[in-house]
Amino acid sequence: MKKLYSQMNASELAEELQEILDAMSHAEFPSQKELLERKYYTAKAYTLEPADYPPGLYEVEGEASDRFLLQYVNGIMGWGVLLGSKEEASFHISMLKLVENVHVHD
Repeated sequence: MKKLYSQMNASELAEELQEILDAMSHAEFPSQKELLERKYYTAKAYTLEPADYPPGLYEVEGEASDRFLLQYVNGIMGWGVLLGSKEEASFHISMLKLVENVHVHD
């Protein structure tokens, strides 16, 4: 039985990421590729340090040029709102690219 990503060490995660990338290159259907992309972002998030993601404005990899206002991080997930929306949203921290630090009020 495979370990959970949270139970893997850095080398196991690196191996898993490579396996996912290999599987993505052989995916026959868009839905297969999308599922593997989500697995990739999940595994990749476990290789990152959540404290390196301060509140601010981020681009979201894989999302159609939406900007995301990160309010807080819980585990491997960043929580906030997409600009132009009032609904809370979350993304794996591995999908976030900092655009600008901003102070987020509670």
